Amino acid sequence: VVPNEFDEILSKNGAQGLNAVTTNESTIYYVELPANRAELWFVLEADRMTSPVFREFYAERDVVMEERLTRVDTNPGGLLYEAHLAAAFQAHPYGVPLVGWPSDVRNHTRQEVENYYRRYYGPRNAVVAIVGDVEPDQIEGWARRYFSPIPPGETPPPVLIEEPEQRGERRVEVHFDAEPAVRIGWHTVNKFHPDAPALAILSALLSGGRTSRLYRRLVLEDRLATYVGSSLGPGARYPALFAVEAYPRSPHTTAELEKAVYAEVARIADDPPAYIELQRVRNQFEASSVRRLDTNFGLALQLANSASLFGDWRTTFGLEERMAAVTAEDVQRVVRTYLRKENRTVATLVKTPPPARASPQ
Repeated sequence: VVPNEFDEILSKNGAQGLNAVTTNESTIYYVELPANRAELWFVLEADRMTSPVFREFYAERDVVMEERLTRVDTNPGGLLYEAHLAAAFQAHPYGVPLVGWPSDVRNHTRQEVENYYRRYYGPRNAVVAIVGDVEPDQIEGWARRYFSPIPPGETPPPVLIEEPEQRGERRVEVHFDAEPAVRIGWHTVNKFHPDAPALAILSALLSGGRTSRLYRRLVLEDRLATYVGSSLGPGARYPALFAVEAYPRSPHTTAELEKAVYAEVARIADDPPAYIELQRVRNQFEASSVRRLDTNFGLALQLANSASLFGDWRTTFGLEERMAAVTAEDVQRVVRTYLRKENRTVATLVKTPPPARASPQ
């Protein structure tokens, strides 16, 4: 077996950007290549589905362990994120690190991984999005020719376990020799839920740019923080967290940041955002939608994600309308519904110098 032969063949035929990424919901392979080499991609992908070679398994396992070491085990942000999810999700798999715990990675065998691949990485579970100067009928013909003979594989079992309702604030500390940070997360909904657009609007209102509420107050005006951001995650298919993360500016503390974040959340709960704020955020989403779909690669990624998550590739084109339909009262309602004290988990990074080394005797 020639190492990296898959990459070499594609590169020799004008391809670029070959890569892969794993999310909580899917594994994504992507590549850009000349339109007249589209059939070659089908040939190679069909071969990868039917005849994968795991001869470099142990070398790649070491690579994953090294990635975990640099991104999590020696990275304060990674440690805080991992501890926060583990505390927030006590039942649902979202509490398990995407890359796995070290013992998971270390103890997987080549045969286990190969069996898993053959079970799930087949045509039944594949979504292919091809964007460019191609003929749809020809693409469909190649898909049928090269993928139809392949065993379809098994449908992944559904995640039946649901995270129980949280009935009290949870707090966790991570001690590490790094500058302090705080991460606050409230349990919310998945991206299919009618409240998801309002939560996305809320995130942008709080931390979407220099004019957002938290950035303006914590970073620009009060100078409490060097950074503040918010997000919805870690996945899309199941109920996720609305999270706010912030780093204090010395000599300020994470406790001060928490107090300021809760004050801004309470302001929205008491008084819905003004029309001009909502319009600013809508404009941001509209511009973002244009950028997402502005390239062949971006469009293909959005089509594939929409089809795999929502079951309909058209969903990506309805995002702008869903955001435009959100009212100030919707934003206020989701704050009151989800951003409650008993529904939140707080993780704090506490700066702790490493223990002194014992002097040689």
